[in-house]
Amino acid sequence: MAQIERGLYKSIVDAYAAIDTNLVGVSTDARTALNAIVNVGTTNYPDSTPSVQDPDAALEIELALLGPFNIAFVSAGNMASSVAFLLDAVRAVNNHIVANATNTADTAKVKLDNFINNDMGTTWTNDCPVGWANLSTDAGYDTTDWTTSTT
Repeated sequence: MAQIERGLYKSIVDAYAAIDTNLVGVSTDARTALNAIVNVGTTNYPDSTPSVQDPDAALEIELALLGPFNIAFVSAGNMASSVAFLLDAVRAVNNHIVANATNTADTAKVKLDNFINNDMGTTWTNDCPVGWANLSTDAGYDTTDWTTSTT
């Protein structure tokens, strides 16, 4: 079998690094929106006369939006923690790199470290994206020797 082309590996890595970055924030962003619903104040209702407080209007808004926003928050948390299929894809591409490395005497770690730090050196904009290293770590790889970059 042939080794994966570096440009293709970079495309995969960049896409999955973006997924990792976005997954980290999805639960936080959903919590922020939920908190905004829970913390609806009475001073702005009705909007046309802010000096008049209408707690019933604020409560009506909270009750109308709380259920859907709570479900969205729970779903976002599930999305962020249900990454098994993502990790399977990470394993598949990294195992392909290891299986097709030219130096068969090296360990799997050395083969992958060499590919990340040396073979990809001219292909990365900077270094291996930290999101890819995070997912690779979660997939069971020792990434402690990888040179990573947040860009």
